[in-house]
Amino acid sequence: MNAPLYTLYTNEVSPETLRSLDNSPFTEEQLAQFAEDARAIIDQQRAYVETHPPRAIYRVASEGSQTRDGGVIQQATSPLEFILDSGQKVRGAQKGDFVVYADGRTAQIVTTAGEENSHLALVGSRLCNGDEIINTSQGICMYVVREGVPMGADFLPSIEGVEN
Repeated sequence: MNAPLYTLYTNEVSPETLRSLDNSPFTEEQLAQFAEDARAIIDQQRAYVETHPPRAIYRVASEGSQTRDGGVIQQATSPLEFILDSGQKVRGAQKGDFVVYADGRTAQIVTTAGEENSHLALVGSRLCNGDEIINTSQGICMYVVREGVPMGADFLPSIEGVEN
């Protein structure tokens, strides 16, 4: 298979990047201009992120995502679309979408972000053959794991008895 013409992203991020996830897009001067109820919401959000700092991320898999064993998501079915830096549009992958290998074999995505999250596939999602998605072509959409905030029971569950 040919190398992709776009950047590939993983779930690996530096501690600095994790800390920066909660940086406010607003300056103190801008906040001073907000209505009182809007500032109250922002203050609640600040308190939440201070109590529950980010610990990890899981990026949404998309067309172009690769697997540990060399498969590629060539056609995803989620309505979620991303525009890559190159201008190319790709769809987010979801449970049931297929990965295609160089020899023509295919495997279905079986673990995802869960029902509450529209069964979106993630970097870290497993396939029916035991393979795993290791990167994604989009770098903007991710789930943030926060200290003290449990993920859903069906968020990337372990899978037993997967044929390898």
